[in-house]
Amino acid sequence: MNRFLLIIIILSLFSACNIEEEGISDEQVIIVTSQYGNQLITGYDIPFTAKDGTGQDITQNVLFKVNGQQQNSNIIQFDQTGTYQVTASLDLDGQHIVSTPFQVNVINPQQSTKILVEDYTGTWCTNCPRVAYHLEEAVNLNPNVIPVAIHYSRWQGDDPYGFADISTLISDFNIQALPSPVVNRTKGFIWDDSQFSILQAELDKPQPLGLAVNSNVSGSSLNIDVKVRFDMDFQSKNLNLVIYITENGLYADQANSTGYYGGQNPIPGFEQKHTLRTAINGLYGLSIPPAETTANNVYTYNYSGNIPAEVSDINNCEIVVFVIDQDEEGKLINIQKAPVGINQNFD
Repeated sequence: MNRFLLIIIILSLFSACNIEEEGISDEQVIIVTSQYGNQLITGYDIPFTAKDGTGQDITQNVLFKVNGQQQNSNIIQFDQTGTYQVTASLDLDGQHIVSTPFQVNVINPQQSTKILVEDYTGTWCTNCPRVAYHLEEAVNLNPNVIPVAIHYSRWQGDDPYGFADISTLISDFNIQALPSPVVNRTKGFIWDDSQFSILQAELDKPQPLGLAVNSNVSGSSLNIDVKVRFDMDFQSKNLNLVIYITENGLYADQANSTGYYGGQNPIPGFEQKHTLRTAINGLYGLSIPPAETTANNVYTYNYSGNIPAEVSDINNCEIVVFVIDQDEEGKLINIQKAPVGINQNFD
């Protein structure tokens, strides 16, 4: 036998014996990851995943630790900024297997949390003034509450501000009656308008992205610039950007069976505030390219078109922009608004 070939065979056998003696197999390797990457924010629930070397998900079989401290589940919340080591371990066939530490950097969120309350309403709805009253109260208590009034017209001319696509939203969010104030595009989350604490609880939740919006009018053209800044990596998520135009300074007699606004019925010339006139890029918006959703990146979206025909006076309008998570049934993550012609930066 060729001497050189003999040396290769001996080395190969020696190498194989070493691997077998170490007892390492793909099933005995644990890899920890986070769908949000390595930069995370405080106060946010972060689900961690553990897989073995074959790619099989073993999250429910392992024990997670953060800097050596045992965790109750794979969903971990970090209360303070800093660098942390996340590990997962498993006892298998008499061996204690521990993953390589997954290092994360935790920062405070860079922006405030705002919430959307979509008020399904109508000028003919006798109970709707109650929600309108409490929504204005909520805005006065915290301007990070952003109301949008979506008017329902039962037949043509029934409500002068009826929103054309309301039937889609009513079906999607299972609206049974008016008024129905839906919070953060969350199915089944109808706000009890007598309880501001419910909204405050949502405002207290940190969010990992923020928005900025600027707009201007040139003749009959409307230009809108939207920016989305990411504190964490969202490449594994399916995010959409939605742009609403709402209008104030709209007036119509309002049916009223409540004691609010003096108990008048109807309330003459009642201002229909925050009225949704159009969804510029559709009710569920347009997809944000995943490559644009990495931590610390700022995604920019530009719109330019004619002032929508539904608008009565563009100078009384506001631009409302928000990001929804299509993987979570379109639930809203964060929102921003600004009057037309005003630059609202990240805050």
